[in-house]
Amino acid sequence: MTWSIHHVSLQAHDLDRAAHFFGTLIGLGVAAAPDARTRFIGQGGRGLRLHRPDAVLARSGAALLGPIGARYVALEVASLDAVITRLDQAGLAYVRALPGEFAQPAIYTLDPALNLLVLLQAGAASDAPAWHIHHVNLQAENVREAVAFYTGFIGLKEGRWRSAAKRGDFSIDPAELAVLTNADDNSGLHIIRPDAGFAYRNRFAHNPSIGGHPAFCVPDVQAVKARLEAAGVLVSDAGVYAMAGMHQIYVLDPAANMIEVNQHV
Repeated sequence: MTWSIHHVSLQAHDLDRAAHFFGTLIGLGVAAAPDARTRFIGQGGRGLRLHRPDAVLARSGAALLGPIGARYVALEVASLDAVITRLDQAGLAYVRALPGEFAQPAIYTLDPALNLLVLLQAGAASDAPAWHIHHVNLQAENVREAVAFYTGFIGLKEGRWRSAAKRGDFSIDPAELAVLTNADDNSGLHIIRPDAGFAYRNRFAHNPSIGGHPAFCVPDVQAVKARLEAAGVLVSDAGVYAMAGMHQIYVLDPAANMIEVNQHV
């Protein structure tokens, strides 16, 4: 293993409502409650973290800092020490996770687009559930700068975007969309330049190019869509439009986080 997505963390205003949305409607399973502000769905620390952040403000120099730890992507890497060495050599900032935050050593850092990133030392594999995180989409105004960070410092490799035969109306120019992957199915990290007209041109109710989103791969995306619509949730059914062999739908969760659910077809 060179790297993998370990878990994603999303902000949740109402933890019980969020746990129902992801656990029952999306079908990810029963949520555990490791503490009063967190719900977790997954196994062995891998999966989805839902967190209600504290309402705090702190000052660092002239900057005001609010809650930032609720939304991030966590990557497992083969050698965390090697990543730390490269960050130190470049003078890039990171913060070590507190003891007990994760089951393995970890750090927090920011990519050039100011996406919060957790990096963990790879641990033992655990049994995989029926679903998995297919990719995490991260917004970056300068896609190539972000790609250089992930390839140069984190050790990821850029792949080639595998388009659907009838691709939707969006750019796959590497300056506007890149995929960092270990496979040939577009899984991994997607780095995208936000496109204000994306939803309009593709006739979606949701714009997946803005703000970033996690994508959960499930055995039956149509069953997920049916449960969501029965619950009154607005769904954009994109069909197979962006990635070869991948049926995608988009929704907003109860905290208005953009969510993709997909299925290999």
